[in-house]
Amino acid sequence: LSFVKFLTPTSGLQGYWDPYPIDMEFRPPCMVLSTIGISKPGKLEGKSTQQCATHLHQLHVCLPSSTNKTRLLYRMSLDFAPWMKHMPFMHLLWSHFAEKVLNEDLRLVLGQQDRMNNGANVWNWPVSYDKLGIRYRLWRDAVERGVDRLPFSNEIESGS
Repeated sequence: LSFVKFLTPTSGLQGYWDPYPIDMEFRPPCMVLSTIGISKPGKLEGKSTQQCATHLHQLHVCLPSSTNKTRLLYRMSLDFAPWMKHMPFMHLLWSHFAEKVLNEDLRLVLGQQDRMNNGANVWNWPVSYDKLGIRYRLWRDAVERGVDRLPFSNEIESGS
């Protein structure tokens, strides 16, 4: 039983975690933005990002590079402690941290890709965390068919 939920409005490509202060949004055609409310390094504060005074921001830009390949551009930033950028070797520490986070995600993505390549339907048992991914796939499929509007309906809310 999971007490963490990913909640979305009835339409759109964004959502937030409950009870954690984390917002996420997909901006077509290729950007994902996330905002994480923090109080101290490694500590979450409040139930929404609006209740938090400080944040970690992440930007993922996914650019197709060839068949079945995507180049990921990643940027992390803080909206506090501007003095940190002047500390010697801080960029190396940030690079190390970003690489650790992305490598953890990469393991999941590669496992998912392997399952898809072997014919598995990776969307057959969606959970609340999958809502944004499902909406992305619906958006992408609609774009490929030449449809201009977002194709969301209440039936994709069943994964709550």
